[in-house]
Amino acid sequence: MKLVVSLLAVAWSCTAAHTQMQDNTLQVGLRYSATAANAPPGSCGCFILQGGAIEASIPVLPHLRAVVEVGGGTVNRVPASTRGLSEITLLAGPRYTMPIHRIRLNAQALVGAVRGFDSDFILTTNTHTDTSTNLAMAFGGSIDLPMSHAILLRPVQVDYLQTNLPNGVDNRQRNIRFGAGIIFRIHLPSNR
Repeated sequence: MKLVVSLLAVAWSCTAAHTQMQDNTLQVGLRYSATAANAPPGSCGCFILQGGAIEASIPVLPHLRAVVEVGGGTVNRVPASTRGLSEITLLAGPRYTMPIHRIRLNAQALVGAVRGFDSDFILTTNTHTDTSTNLAMAFGGSIDLPMSHAILLRPVQVDYLQTNLPNGVDNRQRNIRFGAGIIFRIHLPSNR
């Protein structure tokens, strides 16, 4: 009898631990972002695109979420140019979350597309366009701090953001994106 009670206690505690680990919430986040970008090839200097992002994520496995993010940024004038630059990204991919006490550390790999506009994109030597849509990817991480059961504060997010907009040389922009924001947790119905 003691063995049966012990096995039931162990099974119950494992189930309770798994239930606590499983984050069954839809998370919707709003974030300010600043993207440090390089000046066009052959010129000096960096510039900052100011903007924001909205994201949504759902749980896939314990500690793993599927993320979709729409972000954008703009600058009035790019160095060595008379034009500005605006970008919109649509990215999706996995995010791994590791809880440490009350803090949640996140690592993500997102892939998708970038739409650049209000700028001068060099397709070939004598061909330019005002808009372009190409591949984009972001790899990085963030820290989330629970403020309440329904709200998380994201004091920092840092991503390596590569966009492949035409620039007449290598058609790659290697950027660092910094951000901070807030995440709202919406509880999903349980599958039980």
